[in-house]
Amino acid sequence: MGITIDLTGKIALVTGGGQGIGRECCRSLSRAGATVIVNYSRSKDEADTLLQEISQEGGVAEACQADISVPEEVQQLFDHIKKKHGRIDILVNNAGIVRDKLLLSMELADWDRVHDINLRGAFLCTRLAAEMMMANHAGKIINISSIGAVRCSRGQTNYASSKGGLISFTRACAVELSGKGIQVNAVLPGMIVTKMSSRVRKRAGDDLLKTIPAGHFGEPADIAGAVVFLASGLSDYITGQTLPVDGGMSVS
Repeated sequence: MGITIDLTGKIALVTGGGQGIGRECCRSLSRAGATVIVNYSRSKDEADTLLQEISQEGGVAEACQADISVPEEVQQLFDHIKKKHGRIDILVNNAGIVRDKLLLSMELADWDRVHDINLRGAFLCTRLAAEMMMANHAGKIINISSIGAVRCSRGQTNYASSKGGLISFTRACAVELSGKGIQVNAVLPGMIVTKMSSRVRKRAGDDLLKTIPAGHFGEPADIAGAVVFLASGLSDYITGQTLPVDGGMSVS
């Protein structure tokens, strides 16, 4: 008999939820019963399509536009959640970008933008989510880091440091928030089949596969499964941890 995860009555926010890993996280959380808030910055069409899919499956979701690197837009997002739902139970800090360049060619704008989305955005959202969660002495915060934080590639000093910072941020938040009934954990995706990873997979696919003991690339559903578990009561005694979902890439 399989384990059933029931998130009925929970309010979940997924940043960058319109596509890729975020999209699958939204679908999986919805299937588990949660009401899902799909945050997007520019992918409105993808978010709207996702809402239709979730609705057709019997789920409940809404889309909210906000650039999570902008404090005022994040505040407006959480004001809306508080006014409409009165609570937030699950936050998935998924939004992320890449702007790969070798160190000596990297512009400051490339460094700043990656950190603004990948790390600053997680801070802004976590701070407001934790404040709301503390009122109920319960909450789950899941940060989507990357195996690239610990197994670095050329041209990714900005990306690797932002995702590595997210791991440390996860641990520090867990220390502060565990006494408030809030668990904070991170998932470290390996090479997952998404639009974001398409260029790398096309350029170095065969060589990459040699580094993955499982012998194949991961799917967004592999990450979403870990997120749903960490969002559930099954993970109540887990906090401050990093969970690689990478087919063994990190230990090969």
